[in-house]
Amino acid sequence: MVNKFFEGTSYLAEGFRLVLAPGLRWFLLVPIAANIALFVLLFMWAKSMYADGMTYLMSWVPEWLAFMEWAFWLVYIVAMIMLMFYAFVSTANLIGAPFYGFLAEIVEQRLTGEKSDEPMNLRTFIAMIPRTVFREIRKLMYYLPRVIALFILGFVPGVNAIVAVVWIIFSGWMMAVQYVDYPADNSGVSFDGVRRFLEQHRSASLGFGLITFGLTLVPVVNLITLPAAVCGCVVFWVRQNAN
Repeated sequence: MVNKFFEGTSYLAEGFRLVLAPGLRWFLLVPIAANIALFVLLFMWAKSMYADGMTYLMSWVPEWLAFMEWAFWLVYIVAMIMLMFYAFVSTANLIGAPFYGFLAEIVEQRLTGEKSDEPMNLRTFIAMIPRTVFREIRKLMYYLPRVIALFILGFVPGVNAIVAVVWIIFSGWMMAVQYVDYPADNSGVSFDGVRRFLEQHRSASLGFGLITFGLTLVPVVNLITLPAAVCGCVVFWVRQNAN
């Protein structure tokens, strides 16, 4: 189990190596430009919401729970970080979905040596846009009910102490869901099929997802992490399906 976890983290390292290889670097240009603008906007929004939001929420907490204020602050801070993080990743992936789907296809061809029946050109890229955008919306529908439940549980005394840890683990899981979906989609596998694949390789999925999640929180590094995660998940997908 531990070995599988670290095997999962190694896929991201391979993803960085692949995305920085000649012929693939141009895939960084459009996502990086969009991600820089998006990150600045989200940071400004989070900064404006931080103090005012917590002051408002604490006004609803009864006096007899005042001793738990530190726990509410902890949950709120983690919630703000997680929401900013996932807003960044979700929007960046929605914008970059066609690029990432195209990137996943090219990387898989490099790894397997198998060529697609359709040539990879501008027409193919445009045809991928509706499908990849729909998959991003599907992933968002999977994420939102769960994150809303965690947010609500974060304000339940006695439960909120562990919610922050659960939220981090869930965010790591979502990173695996997010990026394995690109090669899976190219292979015609449904979203439910992606979830079954990840559940079969749970330790490796969490290893990959948690290291990816950690790097997406690091400014500048996160701009390269997203396309590197796409490449890493193609390696993950190809190797596990070959076994």
